[in-house]
Amino acid sequence: MFSKEKVDIAFQALKEEDIDMWIVAGNESATNTEPILDIMCDGEFIGMTALIFNKDGSCAAICTPIDYNGYVHHGVFDEVIAFPVSFEVTLGEYIAKKNPAKIALDYSINNPSSDGLTVGNYMVLQEAFKNAGFAGETVSAERIITRVRGIKTEYELAKIRKACEETEIIFNDAKKIIKAGMNCQDVYAWFQNEVERKGFGYSWPKSANPGVFSGDGCPGGHMGAPDWIIKPGDVVNIDFGIVVDGYGSDIQRMYYILKDGETDAPEDIKEAFYTVRDGIQLAAKALKPGVTGLYVDTVAREYIMGKGFPSWNAALGHQMGKVAHDGGPLLGPERPRYNRDELIRTPLFENMVFTLEPGVPTRCGRIGVEEDVVVKEDGAHFIVPPQMELYLL
Repeated sequence: MFSKEKVDIAFQALKEEDIDMWIVAGNESATNTEPILDIMCDGEFIGMTALIFNKDGSCAAICTPIDYNGYVHHGVFDEVIAFPVSFEVTLGEYIAKKNPAKIALDYSINNPSSDGLTVGNYMVLQEAFKNAGFAGETVSAERIITRVRGIKTEYELAKIRKACEETEIIFNDAKKIIKAGMNCQDVYAWFQNEVERKGFGYSWPKSANPGVFSGDGCPGGHMGAPDWIIKPGDVVNIDFGIVVDGYGSDIQRMYYILKDGETDAPEDIKEAFYTVRDGIQLAAKALKPGVTGLYVDTVAREYIMGKGFPSWNAALGHQMGKVAHDGGPLLGPERPRYNRDELIRTPLFENMVFTLEPGVPTRCGRIGVEEDVVVKEDGAHFIVPPQMELYLL
């Protein structure tokens, strides 16, 4: 069924962006997916289909005769039109009737979640525009999709919260098994066994989930776990995310392996952890509706660098939802791969979900904490309680 809440978000975006019509078009989406479709409903395109949302608050579905009753059954569309012969002709007739000046289509250079319109389907739409005599403007639908995908409903937030809670249970259980002498790959295998034993999915591919990194010199990044022995005095960074009931988590937690005679981590290691932790707290307070991702990234980055640590070579955070990297605007710096208005300078909305994940190097290994938060008027709320102290093992 279609989410009425998501449809309402689309209508609001059309009005505020002054776009007359948004067309989501596709064919056999199970083979060649349209990313926005499973955000709005639990269905798929089979024959050639157009879902049309208009600034005046009306919407229509144009589909094959065999798909007709399914779209009527959804109870969302004001009109369901089965094309008897030609999709291009029927869609052209609808466009001519509505006479839009500006049509949004699902293409984007920088946002994969807004880039679902294939070249072939675009060519089909061009034929429909010719049939309609359409002489207006076509624009990217990314400003609409940024809201429809990014603004989470209460249903979606509850699903994400469940995934985060289950992730935390596994992180806490890991305290009983991580110890000096283990290989990072053994920890990786234990986490995966827990995921499969509990019947969960992975927020990103299994081959790199979780990332397990221990001590100075350990290879890191999006790679899973290296063949590397955990030693006393190491910090162990684990980057882990699961999918529960269709929605995901993406969290990093930090452990410290005590040396013989130690009862706490060294002061410089604790200071590094606290710097990352407090940078996250400051970023969360700054993350309110209407601010930009650049602003939030700058708050955390300037604080952490002000404590004498280097700037990390990544964004502060990304959106999260059905998968770990959910597309749309980032919390990012003015670096070449992020420095685009639609990524870091577009205003953010309440109920978007982001990660906050700065990291710093130490003599005992990299310290990277990652929290999942939801944007609220008084600052971002942590979906599960944040890590406030190193886990001592």
